[in-house]
Amino acid sequence: MAKKSYSFGRLLMQIALGAMLAIAGIWALMGGGDFGAKAIGGLLNGTVGKICVIVFGVIELLAGVFLILELFMGDIFGKIDNILMLIIIIVWIVAIVLADFIGGIFKPDFLTWLWNLAYHVLVLGVMFNLKD
Repeated sequence: MAKKSYSFGRLLMQIALGAMLAIAGIWALMGGGDFGAKAIGGLLNGTVGKICVIVFGVIELLAGVFLILELFMGDIFGKIDNILMLIIIIVWIVAIVLADFIGGIFKPDFLTWLWNLAYHVLVLGVMFNLKD
């Protein structure tokens, strides 16, 4: 297994994404949720939707914790963190399509739509960059 090289930029991205995912997971477990959890909740109604949001919240929480722990402990979790990150990436892509294109492109404020799209794609790019 090759040792990862960490630049300052990668370190900042990993800390920020890890914190963001951990907080989003906690938020989803508390009944709220981030961009991905809200997309899941919008797609699935009722009990099934709530269960899927909770499951996604747990996945986000674990992925965030694993990203932060990896900085201190190395890659002790093997491929499980990659699987969790892949699930989050897929949900994030679906959420971008649903929220920013299907549901968001017709908003009257173009700059707000463009800002949100840029933010969502930026986070997606960081996820791809940090995925092993």
